[in-house]
Parts: sequence; C-alpha cells; structure tokens
Amino acid sequence: MKMKNLSLLLLTLTLLFISVCSQVQQTQFVYRWPETYCEKATPTEACTKIPLQFTLVGFWGTDSSGGIQQGCPDTGTYDWAKVFTPETVNKLTAFWPSLSTQDPKEMWKAAWTTYGTCLISKFKTPTQYFNRAIRLSDAIGGGNLLQGQLIGKDGIVPCDSATYTNAEILKSLTAVTTANNQKEKKVSFTCNSINSTHAYLNQVTFCYTNNAQYYTDCPTAVISKRCNVPNIIVPRPPTPTARASSLQDLLTGEKIGPNVLWETLGQLF
Repeated sequence: MKMKNLSLLLLTLTLLFISVCSQVQQTQFVYRWPETYCEKATPTEACTKIPLQFTLVGFWGTDSSGGIQQGCPDTGTYDWAKVFTPETVNKLTAFWPSLSTQDPKEMWKAAWTTYGTCLISKFKTPTQYFNRAIRLSDAIGGGNLLQGQLIGKDGIVPCDSATYTNAEILKSLTAVTTANNQKEKKVSFTCNSINSTHAYLNQVTFCYTNNAQYYTDCPTAVISKRCNVPNIIVPRPPTPTARASSLQDLLTGEKIGPNVLWETLGQLF
C-alpha cells in the first residue's frame, strides 16, 4: 500500500513539473554590465575579469507574469564534448563568459540544467538551446550591444563622469527590438542607485516569443522593476597596468584608459 501511495505521489509530482514547465509564455535574454555587477553592487562580486562589454546573465523561459521557469525534469544524456565544440565555445565566450574562476563550460551546463530544460519543448537538446542563444546575441548590436547599439548608434559610452538620461538609455535599448522592421517592443533595464538622482546601469532584459524567434513586450511585472532614476551612468572598468596589445583587446574587454587607447591606436595605425 505504501509503495502504491509513493508511486502516485511521484506521478503527481511529475505531472506537476510537466504542467509548470509547459506554461512558458515567453523567453528572456538578460545581459549585465560587468563593471556594475563586479564593482558597484553591494556586496561586490569576486570577479577575475571585467569585460568592456555587456555579458549574458541568462536565457530562460517565463510565465505570463514574467516568473522564471527553472528546474524542469530532463531525462536526456548528453556528450558535452560534442555540445561544446571549439567553435561553440568561442562563440559563447564572446558574449557569455565566466567572470569568476568558474569553468565556463560548467556555468553553461548549469544554465541548461536550470533553465534550458524548461524550454525543452522548443529546444530539444543543449546544442539547440546554445545555438539559439548565439543567434539571439548575433542579432543584438551585431553581436555586441555596447559597440553596435549604445556607442555605434547613440553615442552612449562607458565613462564614470558621463551621465545619460533614463529616456536616452531606454530609447537606445528599445531600438534594438525594431530590427528587420519589427514594431517597437517594451524592454527593461535595472540599475544600482548612487543617490536619488543618479544610478549605474546594471541589467538589460529583452523579451521574446516562447520560441525565442521574435521580440515581444516584456510583461508588466518586469517593466515595473525598470530603473526610474533620472540620470544613468555606464561605469567604465579601471585602467589596467598593462597596455592593450591589439585593436581586438580594445573591443573585447581589456580594461584600458584613454592614454592607453591612443597609444595603442597609434601603434596599430
């Protein structure tokens, strides 16, 4: 009798998990600004590197109110060496690096186990899940939200002494959703307050349909958490002791100051 009751309990829990994980209404692609995360948050994080670009926090499914779906059952077995080919690792590292000593492959595995499994009705395998993340990243600012959108189109540069209005930041981020002549969609961003009038840009959230193909409005619960401080700073990582060795270093996260920038450009050109 006890075994029968246990079996019924397990069946009920399984059905509950399936029910919850089948309620994914949309997907979210969430970036962070590393300098805020590593140096401006309270408490600060123990980062081993601070790239000069937005990096991915996560790619997950949500319910209609924006609640993140996680921990869904997964009976699959995967050859992770085949999932994380050198090409895939290079592409993921470009926008989804580990900022700490954690092995990035372990971080990505955890992302699949925690969040990717709840999208398994759309992405049957980790390879499909990570390939879609790469595709989404490539479509946002040409693979670099900072260079391709904020700097390239709106002149918003990381600098501790430069402030931009909340409306300017929101307009630049919202413009991303109009790619391929799509209608503008609501996005969200959070910040870390300095005082009542100024804050550091922290996280940026883009919302998509449940198959992660098209932008859609972020739900009210997410928009309600959007930063409402009037003046926003995109803080810049501090100047390093070593000189950037190439233009690629300048674009992919070396902590450089203005003098190093001009010296490096002079050497390169």
